[in-house]
Amino acid sequence: MTLITTKKSGTVLVLSAAILLAIWPLPNTMGARHLMLLTGFIAAAFILLPNRHVFNSCQAWPIYFFFSFFIWLLFHLLIPSNHFAEQWKELTGDWLRNFLASIIGLALGIVLSAPKKHLSPKLQKMQEPVLIWGLAGTTSIFCVRYIFEVFQTGQWIHSDFYMTPYLGKTPLVIFGGLLIPVMLTKALDALQGKERQVWYLYSFMGLLATLLMFYFANTKNGFAMFALLLSVAFFAALKNLARVKVSLPKLGGVTLVSVLIFGYVIYKHLDTNTAWSNLVADYKTSVKIEEHDNWKDKTSPLPINGNGIAVNGSTYERVAWARAGLELLIDHPLGYGLINHSFGALAIQKWSDFHKPDGNNRGSTHSGWLDFTLGFGIPGLLLVCIPLVTSYSRARKRTDFWGAYALWTIPLIGVSYVTTEVCTGHFIELLFFLTAMFSGLTLQHSRGPTDENVD
Repeated sequence: MTLITTKKSGTVLVLSAAILLAIWPLPNTMGARHLMLLTGFIAAAFILLPNRHVFNSCQAWPIYFFFSFFIWLLFHLLIPSNHFAEQWKELTGDWLRNFLASIIGLALGIVLSAPKKHLSPKLQKMQEPVLIWGLAGTTSIFCVRYIFEVFQTGQWIHSDFYMTPYLGKTPLVIFGGLLIPVMLTKALDALQGKERQVWYLYSFMGLLATLLMFYFANTKNGFAMFALLLSVAFFAALKNLARVKVSLPKLGGVTLVSVLIFGYVIYKHLDTNTAWSNLVADYKTSVKIEEHDNWKDKTSPLPINGNGIAVNGSTYERVAWARAGLELLIDHPLGYGLINHSFGALAIQKWSDFHKPDGNNRGSTHSGWLDFTLGFGIPGLLLVCIPLVTSYSRARKRTDFWGAYALWTIPLIGVSYVTTEVCTGHFIELLFFLTAMFSGLTLQHSRGPTDENVD
């Protein structure tokens, strides 16, 4: 295969991945998503086939380990069960898309680990901005739609604004959250003189747009994730204070303004969400699922917490269903075999008065990792998580931007998939895409981007 063909394939791959990241959770884009998955898969094949020798190394074991998940999937399909038709439907639908996303992610990781080998000189310079705009797609689309709403209504504030255009909060938390590591990485690099100082402005605008998106969508998960990452970035900046390339007074002024603005938005969110002040009391009550029935039948009254008030409905469902899900996992460590509604199906078997699953939420625990494990068991969870943890360890040895992005994003995935109902559709496609991408990126983990040429 010629060098020209390889670099054209690299260009198509990067563009396909960027478009996918931008539109993945956007409703009514199925045709475009399928086109990008197919186009990206073909381009990925032209990258992976001539580079198949890299998979002969022992260093490639996380990739084989991860793709073994699809063998485990077939095992679940072939063992006797009373839901073969549902499994087959998921295999030829959801899991086919997940496989295509995994191949695209793996090839993209390999390309980003050695851009000079796989990309044209022009795209070598453009691959970061192109993919960053893709990662910023959800936040950008939300902000544009919100501004349009302001012009349409003449009102600046629209609370719980998440049904348009994303039909829920989860896409904003997961896909919108992917922009936060980009902005924090670039800001920290700018502090050390590794990036242009204009990235202070870009990072501030990107973080503020993401925070306002979480605020107007009223998502507690998003705010918790944002505060956690910002705190880590703050301590990382303090740790590397000796290497800061800007004057300390200027840095202090920028930090103060940022803290005041971000702090005010976070304060307003906390002030308007009583669920935060009662979080511990609600948890203590909600976890005692044997003492109340609302989590099962959806008709019984919500229990009263230790403060004498009814528990928050969202907190109650997350905690009670998680506790029930853990009990079911103990009974079914190999999983039920479905990515959709495994919790609901197993719960009906254990609790006869459990409400019939109806939609994604009725059949899930609100925890992506727990739902995933209920579907495919502890082996299935390990086949995904071990490659992610290995990629995190290897990324620490890289010096490039994408290595740093992996260090921020892998923990972000780990945490956000704990408390968010993401065991379905685009969110699993994204999980498999990123897991494969980071595995490919860190395959040659002892250095930054490779400069070697192709014969």
